[in-house]
Amino acid sequence: MYSNYKTIIRRLVITLLACGLLTTCDSISDFGNMNQDPTRANTVKPGMLFSTVQLAAAGTRYEVWRTQLIYGENIAQQLVDAFYSGGNNYTENMDWLTAFWTTAYSGNGNPDRAQVKNIESLINILKQKKDEGDQVANKMAAARIMRAFIYSRITDLYGDAPYSEAGKGAINQEFTPKYDRQKDIYNDMFNELDAAVKQFDSSQPTYGSQDLMYGGEITKWEKFGNSLRLRLALRLVKVNPQKAKNEALAAINAPGGVMTSNEDIAMIKHQNGPSSGPAGLNTNAISEAMLDGGDHEYVAQTLVDWMKNRNDPRLGIYAENGKPFLGFPSGYTSTSVTNHSSYTGNLSDYSRVNPMLINKDDPTFFQTYAEVEFMQAELAVRGWTNESAKNHYDAGVRAAMKYLSLYDAKGGADISDSEVNTYLSNNPYNASGTDAEKIEQINTQYWAAVFLNGIEAWSNWRRSGYPDLEPALVDSNNPPPSNQTNGKIPRRLMYPQGTEGILNAKNYQEVIDRQGENNMVTRVWWDTK
Repeated sequence: MYSNYKTIIRRLVITLLACGLLTTCDSISDFGNMNQDPTRANTVKPGMLFSTVQLAAAGTRYEVWRTQLIYGENIAQQLVDAFYSGGNNYTENMDWLTAFWTTAYSGNGNPDRAQVKNIESLINILKQKKDEGDQVANKMAAARIMRAFIYSRITDLYGDAPYSEAGKGAINQEFTPKYDRQKDIYNDMFNELDAAVKQFDSSQPTYGSQDLMYGGEITKWEKFGNSLRLRLALRLVKVNPQKAKNEALAAINAPGGVMTSNEDIAMIKHQNGPSSGPAGLNTNAISEAMLDGGDHEYVAQTLVDWMKNRNDPRLGIYAENGKPFLGFPSGYTSTSVTNHSSYTGNLSDYSRVNPMLINKDDPTFFQTYAEVEFMQAELAVRGWTNESAKNHYDAGVRAAMKYLSLYDAKGGADISDSEVNTYLSNNPYNASGTDAEKIEQINTQYWAAVFLNGIEAWSNWRRSGYPDLEPALVDSNNPPPSNQTNGKIPRRLMYPQGTEGILNAKNYQEVIDRQGENNMVTRVWWDTK
């Protein structure tokens, strides 16, 4: 008995030390229940845990502000943070660069926010329930799709990452997980998405109302699983085009197919109120960052000018200060912009994000139908399908304009059919262009369609090369002061070397030796030159 007691204490001390610092292990939040296995099926209700996972994936102000806005949106030149360094001028702030990593893996001190730990625990619980005879096929399938979505963003942001051994602290006491190669992570995600879609069974129960995305509607989960697979397939166009083609065709031909309307959008609907609920996850994190964290973001000149040149009706929905709309130049700050030709003498003349898009009850979009249509247009251009690239392009533009109505129930973000038709008439699909010109047009529209989803805007730019962004401050031919990339547009975020390099030192050093230096210009596997 005494020996067992010493073993428990020793394990607890080791776990406390590790979890206090190591971002990829689980946290201990209830010492009173230390003799209970938190991953046992009788201690956690799967539906509640699934809801928490979905809300955590939508994010909290901490990591969303730093990852989606300060880095993703600024690097993709959709927004400009004129007051903070980071993605606007390619500087390193380790807290900001690692915010998504630390939150996704460990919850950054709050277990409810730990996407990885909770999704791994949920899948473990469902496996137990299946072994006990419960019908969990649909719940497991949806959980597997969410798991692929969670890991896809981690690996797209950082490259090689803990995957096969991640989130297993409470399950099998694995506190120093290896970093799986991104290639292996992608291969497994393809397998998981394929198996998950085939696992759905209309005769078995779902999460029902505890599924905050689709209310347990199987057909929509199939479409999301396949659409996510299509997104990941196209990530590989530079590194393995044949694999990209095979997976893309498998996705669109899988049971249920891909998204076919804005009704299929993968999104989390939020509540307007205090940051209550699990770990303050109920409200829209982007809105919280802009409303409560300080209004630092302007709409980028790159995006504003592109839309103005095309009389794009979305501009008045994306931006305010429309007399005229004035985009903030990327790479400049609130002080240095006084030297830019666009400066009017008044900083307030630059357009900020339209308040309609940053209400706390606005949705968080994981993947939209518009993206799916643009991807299918690209498949057609590449000759991978016999479908009409023009039809998919037109449908993508229409969907990208129409889905904005989801931001404002009062109709302030509505774009009429006639406005869409006029836009398409004035900005038609470039049917006579080269394949490269067609792919550029498609992916530039893709970029415009994922406004406020900085992770996806940046990821799709890295894999496609479009839009053709100029590095920040290129017009002055002078890299931004203190930048860490020699003026080059960043290709990835950075690992938390201060913790991983100490407590997971062997695996950390191995990934650095394999992937490259831990900086913002080392490319992830699929982002080849």
